[in-house]
Formats: sequence, C-alpha cells, structure tokens
Amino acid sequence: MNWLLYAILGVAMLGVSPVFAKSGMHKSNVHLAASLRGTMLLVSAVFMINLTGSGVNLMALGHTALLYLFFSGLATGMTWVCLLRALQYGEVIKVVPIVLGSEICNLLIGMIVFREAVTWNKIIIMVLLIAGVFMMSIKNSGRRSRGGAWVGYALAAMGLTTVAYVLERIGGVSGNVYGERMIMRYGVAVLVVWILTFATGGYKGLRAMSFLDGTYLCLSGLTLGASWFCIYQANLLGPNNAVAMIGSFEILAAVAFGCVFMRERMSVRAIFGMIFLIAGFLLQQIPLPVIPV
Repeated sequence: MNWLLYAILGVAMLGVSPVFAKSGMHKSNVHLAASLRGTMLLVSAVFMINLTGSGVNLMALGHTALLYLFFSGLATGMTWVCLLRALQYGEVIKVVPIVLGSEICNLLIGMIVFREAVTWNKIIIMVLLIAGVFMMSIKNSGRRSRGGAWVGYALAAMGLTTVAYVLERIGGVSGNVYGERMIMRYGVAVLVVWILTFATGGYKGLRAMSFLDGTYLCLSGLTLGASWFCIYQANLLGPNNAVAMIGSFEILAAVAFGCVFMRERMSVRAIFGMIFLIAGFLLQQIPLPVIPV
C-alpha cells in the first residue's frame, strides 16, 4: 500500500471513530464508555508500537517529562469523558468541530505563553477556524441537542485537549518519543477513567449496556488507534507535508460519516463553516511566506 492510501485510510478512520462512539452512547454510562473506548485505544497503541518496532523506554524521558506526561494523561482521561458526554447529547457534525477547535487555543497559547512570533498567517488561520467552529456548531445547535447542553461538554473537551498539549510542551516532550508519549499519556488516562468508573458505580452499567453499544465503543477506540498507524506509515513512505495536508480533511470525514450513518443534516451555513475549517487547517501546512504583524 502506498503512502496516499495510508493517509486517506487514516483520515477516514479518524472520521468514523466519533460516529462509533456516539452509536455506543444510547444507554451507556459515560465513565464506563470512556473506560472501554480508552482501553481499546491503549491496546491498539501498544499493538502499533510493537508492529512498527519503535520500542518504549520511559526512563529515557527524564523525571520532568514523565511528570508532565502524567498530568497530561489526567487531562486526556477527562477529555474522553467530556467528549463522550457531548456526543451523547449532541450531533457528531457539531461536536467534532468544537473539539478540533483546540487548535485555536494552541495557536493563542503559543504566541502568548511560549512567545512565538505573532504573524498575519496565524491571525488569518485563527479567524478561519473561529468562523468555522461558530458556523458549524455554536449557531447551529439543532433540535436534537437537548437544549445545547452538549456545547459545554464539547468546550470542556476542547479546553482539556489544550491543557494536555500545553503540559507536554512545558515538559519538553518531543515528537521523537512517540511510543513513550502514547504509552504514558494514554496509560494514565485509562487508569483515570477506570478509577472514575468504579468510584461512581459506573461499572454496574455493564449489565445494562447492550452488546452492540459495547462493540461500537470498542470499535471507536480501535479505529482511532488504527488511524495513528496508517498516518505513521504514510509519514514513513511519503512526504510529511502532503500527509499533514490530507489530515486537514478529518472534519470532512467526520461530517460525511455523521451524515450518512447518523442521518445528521448540514445547513448551508454549516457547509461554509466546514470549508473555513478545512482552509484554516490547510493553511497551517502550506509553506507560505511569513507576514509579521
């Protein structure tokens, strides 16, 4: 399989993962659901590391990086809970754009906290992303969203995703320790959600959960893990910039699967919002001349 097919398959799996998650949240306890999904995600991550021969040496990270990865794992575990609650109440085509909007926060924090250069490129990207999220989600809550309660959970998931990102940057966790980062971060996250499951009595919901709901939740974790493997292979075999540009269409994949399998509907405004989001993500990958403010 060439790099292009791996990249497209990876994006498709990223898009179908939240659809599987929502499909499994009909009568599921949110903590138990997060535990099942997270466990499958961790299993697929371990399988990926073994398959690629990356190896894991946690002690090579250093105590500081491990500490920040631990707290990043705590934030990730809570992100899973908030994401599933948002998907339980809201629609995939509205929840996913808000969570992906964490890139807006990442850009802002990069400029404010980490003293990165403020450029017109970044400002234009943020304007496109903000407009896209607003048009797809905030102003288009719909009748099936339980009064917009899902928005708070989606925003919490977005914020916690940003917290995890910031913690890893502060801890100096580089992209070269991919295996160690996944095992530590997601291992802690799985531990957190299972503790919550037992502390709140969520494990009792296992009897009430249908076999189909459990299967969908497990598939959500497995497809997300499989998407990482596909994207990893695409980066090995092909140009990284091109793979990243294809990854910008994750929102399109999520919307397509949400509309087809969940019968969710896109308004004209939401379609334009999706175009803005894709444009913003694409501009991050295109090597344009930097325009200082």
